[in-house]
Amino acid sequence: MNILNTAEYRYIDLAIHAFDEKVWDHSGVKGLAARVGLGKDELDTLFERWAGVDLSWFMRCLTSSQTRKRMMESRNLLAASLLPTLCCQLKILPAGPEQGAELNIKYGFYPSPFGDCLLAMSGREICHLSFVDRGEWQLHRQELYKKWQQATIIADEEEDGGHVVEQVFAPIDTELPAPWQLLVKGTAFQLKVWQALLAIPSGAMISYQDLAVQVGHPTACRAVASAVAANPIGYLIPCHRVIRKSGEISQYRWGSSRKKAMLGWEACRV
Repeated sequence: MNILNTAEYRYIDLAIHAFDEKVWDHSGVKGLAARVGLGKDELDTLFERWAGVDLSWFMRCLTSSQTRKRMMESRNLLAASLLPTLCCQLKILPAGPEQGAELNIKYGFYPSPFGDCLLAMSGREICHLSFVDRGEWQLHRQELYKKWQQATIIADEEEDGGHVVEQVFAPIDTELPAPWQLLVKGTAFQLKVWQALLAIPSGAMISYQDLAVQVGHPTACRAVASAVAANPIGYLIPCHRVIRKSGEISQYRWGSSRKKAMLGWEACRV
């Protein structure tokens, strides 16, 4: 697995934006590459190193017809209870800023396949993972401090978290010594939604409506969407795998193009 540097991931992001703007429909691969500022072969090489497939194959994974197909396949998988063993386990604290006073949290900024990320851990437990765009470092620090107001929070000077990030985004068949331990706090409803998200395997997609059914609140689609958006541990609690029933890949806390990047990257690896 190759983790691109931030400048390289920027080309991925620009390519997805150009795809959304229908550049692909009007001028094909060459036109899209030109919009990004690279040659076709350069951009293909970048996508192959990152996702294992060329630009054309990757973009086909993001069409509405493909996402609807994958969503239907995922629905059958969920209904048949043929899910793999969960790779994450939630450790839950009650909601409230007073919780976590005994915690020592270490954080750092590290490269990921989707640009820079902020990872925070209390011991071996991951309590925060967000994706950082240019100029947003202070904003993400503030979010971490606000979420864990009573904890002792320090920077990861040794950059130990970088090894954790590499494992988080390792190839799917990589055997981990144990499931990731995720430390979260939230309302009972949020926790129920986040727990349900953990059952959606890599490469799968689910609609907000089907997720509402999964958590036993079929008429609470809007509340479910709000709980999805409040997820504090990106990627590992896979809120990016929830899309509209039309197959449209909609908003994402860390940018809709990043959500498309994640879903395409996963679809190309399964």
